[in-house]
Amino acid sequence: MAKILIVDDEVNVRELLRKGLTNAGYEVVSVPSAEQTLEIIFKEPFDLLLLDVRLSSRESGISLLKRIRHYRSDIPIVIYSGALTPELEIEARQAGANEVLSKDMDILQLVAQIRRIVRGKDRLFNKAPLSKDKTILIVDDEEGIRRILSEFFRRKGYKTIEAQDGQQALDIVRSQEVSVVLLDIQMPGMDGLTTLTRLLEINPRLGVVMATGVQDEDKVRRAIELGAYGYVLKPFDFLYLELVVMSKLAIAEG
Repeated sequence: MAKILIVDDEVNVRELLRKGLTNAGYEVVSVPSAEQTLEIIFKEPFDLLLLDVRLSSRESGISLLKRIRHYRSDIPIVIYSGALTPELEIEARQAGANEVLSKDMDILQLVAQIRRIVRGKDRLFNKAPLSKDKTILIVDDEEGIRRILSEFFRRKGYKTIEAQDGQQALDIVRSQEVSVVLLDIQMPGMDGLTTLTRLLEINPRLGVVMATGVQDEDKVRRAIELGAYGYVLKPFDFLYLELVVMSKLAIAEG
Protein backbone atom coordinates (compact mmCIF):
# COMPACT_ATOMS: atom_id res chain seq x y z
CA MET A 1 0.00 0.00 0.00
CA ALA A 2 1.47 3.34 -1.07
CA LYS A 3 1.86 5.95 1.64
CA ILE A 4 1.12 9.64 1.04
CA LEU A 5 1.95 12.70 3.14
CA ILE A 6 -0.43 15.67 2.85
CA VAL A 7 0.83 19.12 3.91
CA ASP A 8 -1.87 21.79 4.12
CA ASP A 9 -2.72 24.27 6.86
CA GLU A 10 -6.47 24.06 6.19
CA VAL A 11 -8.02 21.27 8.21
CA ASN A 12 -11.02 20.91 5.87
CA VAL A 13 -8.74 20.45 2.87
CA ARG A 14 -6.60 17.89 4.70
CA GLU A 15 -9.69 15.92 5.68
CA LEU A 16 -11.13 15.99 2.14
CA LEU A 17 -7.85 14.78 0.69
CA ARG A 18 -7.41 12.18 3.41
CA LYS A 19 -10.84 10.68 2.75
CA GLY A 20 -10.44 10.68 -1.01
CA LEU A 21 -7.00 9.08 -0.97
CA THR A 22 -7.89 6.61 1.77
CA ASN A 23 -10.93 5.49 -0.21
CA ALA A 24 -8.60 4.98 -3.17
CA GLY A 25 -6.52 2.55 -1.13
CA TYR A 26 -3.66 4.74 0.07
CA GLU A 27 -2.25 5.05 3.57
CA VAL A 28 -2.43 8.76 4.40
CA VAL A 29 -0.67 10.99 6.93
CA SER A 30 -1.48 14.71 7.09
CA VAL A 31 0.27 17.64 8.80
CA PRO A 32 -0.43 21.40 8.81
CA SER A 33 3.04 22.95 8.89
CA ALA A 34 6.53 22.96 7.43
CA GLU A 35 8.05 22.12 10.80
CA GLN A 36 5.97 18.96 11.21
CA THR A 37 6.70 18.00 7.62
CA LEU A 38 10.45 18.14 8.13
CA GLU A 39 10.13 16.22 11.37
CA ILE A 40 8.11 13.34 9.92
CA ILE A 41 9.54 12.99 6.43
CA PHE A 42 12.90 11.75 7.73
CA LYS A 43 11.30 9.31 10.15
CA GLU A 44 8.79 7.57 7.89
CA PRO A 45 8.97 6.38 4.26
CA PHE A 46 6.50 8.04 1.87
CA ASP A 47 5.67 7.30 -1.74
CA LEU A 48 4.40 10.81 -2.50
CA LEU A 49 4.16 14.23 -0.88
CA LEU A 50 1.14 16.46 -1.63
CA LEU A 51 2.16 19.99 -0.69
CA ASP A 52 0.16 23.23 -0.53
CA VAL A 53 1.95 26.39 -1.69
CA ARG A 54 0.53 28.70 0.94
CA LEU A 55 1.17 27.62 4.50
CA SER A 56 0.30 29.72 7.55
CA SER A 57 3.79 29.28 8.97
CA ARG A 58 6.65 31.59 7.98
CA GLU A 59 7.83 29.17 5.32
CA SER A 60 6.08 28.89 1.95
CA GLY A 61 5.43 25.62 0.19
CA ILE A 62 8.06 26.43 -2.45
CA SER A 63 10.68 27.13 0.22
CA LEU A 64 9.77 23.90 1.97
CA LEU A 65 9.97 22.04 -1.34
CA LYS A 66 13.53 23.29 -1.88
CA ARG A 67 14.57 22.21 1.62
CA ILE A 68 13.10 18.75 1.16
CA ARG A 69 14.79 18.38 -2.23
CA HIS A 70 18.13 19.21 -0.60
CA TYR A 71 17.87 16.03 1.43
CA ARG A 72 15.37 13.85 -0.43
CA SER A 73 15.62 13.52 -4.20
CA ASP A 74 13.77 10.21 -4.39
CA ILE A 75 10.20 11.12 -3.42
CA PRO A 76 7.57 12.46 -5.88
CA ILE A 77 6.36 15.88 -4.76
CA VAL A 78 3.10 17.34 -6.04
CA ILE A 79 2.37 21.02 -5.48
CA TYR A 80 -1.36 21.54 -4.85
CA SER A 81 -2.44 25.17 -5.09
CA GLY A 82 -5.60 27.24 -5.05
CA ALA A 83 -3.84 30.18 -6.70
CA LEU A 84 -2.05 28.52 -9.58
CA THR A 85 -0.37 30.72 -12.19
CA PRO A 86 2.07 29.86 -15.00
CA GLU A 87 4.80 31.71 -13.09
CA LEU A 88 4.14 29.70 -9.93
CA GLU A 89 4.14 26.44 -11.87
CA ILE A 90 7.49 27.26 -13.46
CA GLU A 91 8.95 28.19 -10.06
CA ALA A 92 7.62 24.99 -8.49
CA ARG A 93 8.96 22.70 -11.20
CA GLN A 94 12.36 24.36 -11.17
CA ALA A 95 12.42 23.90 -7.38
CA GLY A 96 11.87 20.17 -7.84
CA ALA A 97 8.12 19.53 -8.06
CA ASN A 98 7.18 16.53 -10.20
CA GLU A 99 3.67 17.83 -10.79
CA VAL A 100 1.69 21.02 -10.14
CA LEU A 101 -2.07 20.72 -9.73
CA SER A 102 -4.90 23.15 -9.03
CA LYS A 103 -7.22 22.88 -6.04
CA ASP A 104 -10.04 23.48 -8.52
CA MET A 105 -9.48 19.90 -9.66
CA ASP A 106 -12.14 17.38 -8.70
CA ILE A 107 -10.99 14.93 -6.01
CA LEU A 108 -11.46 11.96 -8.36
CA GLN A 109 -9.27 13.63 -10.98
CA LEU A 110 -6.67 14.38 -8.32
CA VAL A 111 -6.65 10.75 -7.20
CA ALA A 112 -6.22 9.63 -10.82
CA GLN A 113 -3.25 11.98 -11.31
CA ILE A 114 -1.64 10.82 -8.07
CA ARG A 115 -2.11 7.18 -9.07
CA ARG A 116 -0.20 7.83 -12.31
CA ILE A 117 2.65 9.51 -10.46
CA VAL A 118 2.95 6.80 -7.79
CA ARG A 119 3.04 4.15 -10.51
CA GLY A 120 5.74 6.08 -12.33
CA LYS A 121 7.85 6.74 -9.23
CA ASP A 122 10.79 4.56 -10.20
CA ARG A 123 10.92 5.98 -13.71
CA LEU A 124 10.80 9.54 -12.40
CA PHE A 125 13.97 8.95 -10.42
CA ASN A 126 15.65 6.66 -12.94
CA LYS A 127 15.56 3.53 -10.84
CA ALA A 128 14.22 2.05 -14.03
CA PRO A 129 15.84 3.73 -17.06
CA LEU A 130 13.68 6.05 -19.12
CA SER A 131 13.45 4.48 -22.55
CA LYS A 132 14.59 6.85 -25.26
CA ASP A 133 12.87 4.76 -27.90
CA LYS A 134 9.60 6.34 -26.74
CA THR A 135 7.90 8.65 -29.20
CA ILE A 136 6.66 12.21 -28.73
CA LEU A 137 3.88 13.33 -31.09
CA ILE A 138 3.85 17.08 -31.78
CA VAL A 139 0.50 18.43 -33.00
CA ASP A 140 0.37 22.04 -34.20
CA ASP A 141 -1.03 23.72 -37.30
CA GLU A 142 2.08 25.94 -37.57
CA GLU A 143 4.88 24.15 -39.41
CA GLY A 144 7.59 26.35 -37.91
CA ILE A 145 6.58 25.45 -34.35
CA ARG A 146 6.46 21.74 -35.19
CA ARG A 147 9.98 21.87 -36.65
CA ILE A 148 11.43 23.74 -33.67
CA LEU A 149 9.89 21.33 -31.15
CA SER A 150 10.86 18.25 -33.15
CA GLU A 151 14.45 19.40 -33.39
CA PHE A 152 14.57 20.22 -29.68
CA PHE A 153 13.41 16.76 -28.59
CA ARG A 154 15.45 14.92 -31.23
CA ARG A 155 18.56 16.59 -29.84
CA LYS A 156 17.57 15.19 -26.45
CA GLY A 157 17.59 11.71 -27.99
CA TYR A 158 13.86 11.11 -28.40
CA LYS A 159 11.88 10.08 -31.44
CA THR A 160 9.35 12.61 -32.69
CA ILE A 161 6.43 12.58 -35.12
CA GLU A 162 4.65 15.67 -36.41
CA ALA A 163 0.95 16.19 -37.14
CA GLN A 164 -0.51 19.36 -38.62
CA ASP A 165 -4.05 18.84 -37.35
CA GLY A 166 -6.25 16.75 -35.08
CA GLN A 167 -7.27 14.19 -37.68
CA GLN A 168 -3.68 13.43 -38.62
CA ALA A 169 -2.84 13.04 -34.93
CA LEU A 170 -5.66 10.51 -34.51
CA ASP A 171 -4.45 8.53 -37.53
CA ILE A 172 -0.91 8.42 -36.12
CA VAL A 173 -1.99 7.26 -32.66
CA ARG A 174 -4.11 4.50 -34.23
CA SER A 175 -1.20 3.19 -36.28
CA GLN A 176 1.91 3.87 -34.18
CA GLU A 177 3.09 3.61 -30.58
CA VAL A 178 3.09 7.07 -28.99
CA SER A 179 3.82 7.84 -25.32
CA VAL A 180 3.36 11.60 -25.05
CA VAL A 181 1.50 14.12 -27.21
CA LEU A 182 2.29 17.83 -27.17
CA LEU A 183 -1.01 19.20 -28.45
CA ASP A 184 -1.89 22.75 -29.51
CA ILE A 185 -5.14 23.78 -27.85
CA GLN A 186 -6.23 26.16 -30.64
CA MET A 187 -6.24 24.68 -34.15
CA PRO A 188 -8.51 25.20 -37.16
CA GLY A 189 -10.99 22.43 -37.87
CA MET A 190 -10.81 19.93 -35.01
CA ASP A 191 -9.65 21.95 -32.01
CA GLY A 192 -7.32 20.76 -29.27
CA LEU A 193 -10.03 19.81 -26.78
CA THR A 194 -11.88 17.64 -29.30
CA THR A 195 -8.62 16.07 -30.42
CA LEU A 196 -7.67 15.39 -26.78
CA THR A 197 -10.96 13.59 -26.14
CA ARG A 198 -10.64 11.41 -29.23
CA LEU A 199 -6.96 10.63 -28.56
CA LEU A 200 -7.79 9.35 -25.09
CA GLU A 201 -10.63 7.27 -26.50
CA ILE A 202 -8.05 5.52 -28.69
CA ASN A 203 -5.46 5.22 -25.90
CA PRO A 204 -6.59 6.14 -22.36
CA ARG A 205 -3.00 5.78 -21.09
CA LEU A 206 -1.63 8.39 -23.46
CA GLY A 207 0.16 11.34 -21.84
CA VAL A 208 -1.15 14.58 -23.36
CA VAL A 209 0.36 17.99 -22.61
CA MET A 210 -1.60 20.94 -23.99
CA ALA A 211 0.18 23.95 -25.53
CA THR A 212 -1.55 27.32 -25.73
CA GLY A 213 -0.58 30.76 -26.95
CA VAL A 214 -3.22 32.48 -24.83
CA GLN A 215 -3.90 31.99 -21.17
CA ASP A 216 -7.46 30.72 -21.37
CA GLU A 217 -8.10 29.33 -17.89
CA ASP A 218 -11.48 27.83 -18.82
CA LYS A 219 -10.01 25.83 -21.71
CA VAL A 220 -7.02 24.74 -19.66
CA ARG A 221 -9.29 23.61 -16.82
CA ARG A 222 -11.50 21.78 -19.29
CA ALA A 223 -8.47 20.04 -20.80
CA ILE A 224 -7.40 18.80 -17.35
CA GLU A 225 -10.94 17.60 -16.67
CA LEU A 226 -10.89 15.68 -19.96
CA GLY A 227 -7.67 13.92 -19.00
CA ALA A 228 -4.72 16.08 -20.09
CA TYR A 229 -1.64 15.82 -17.87
CA GLY A 230 -0.99 19.55 -17.93
CA TYR A 231 -0.21 22.50 -20.17
CA VAL A 232 2.60 24.79 -21.33
CA LEU A 233 2.41 28.36 -22.63
CA LYS A 234 3.71 29.76 -25.90
CA PRO A 235 6.26 31.17 -26.50
CA PHE A 236 7.94 28.16 -24.92
CA ASP A 237 10.35 28.27 -22.02
CA PHE A 238 12.34 25.28 -23.26
CA LEU A 239 13.82 24.37 -19.88
CA TYR A 240 10.33 24.31 -18.42
CA LEU A 241 8.96 22.47 -21.47
CA GLU A 242 11.54 19.76 -21.02
CA LEU A 243 10.74 19.40 -17.31
CA VAL A 244 7.03 19.00 -18.04
CA VAL A 245 7.23 16.67 -21.05
CA MET A 246 9.99 14.46 -19.64
CA SER A 247 8.14 13.99 -16.36
CA LYS A 248 5.00 13.07 -18.29
CA LEU A 249 6.99 10.69 -20.45
CA ALA A 250 8.38 8.99 -17.38
CA ILE A 251 4.94 8.60 -15.85
CA ALA A 252 3.40 7.48 -19.13
CA GLU A 253 5.83 4.60 -19.43
CA GLY A 254 3.87 2.87 -16.68
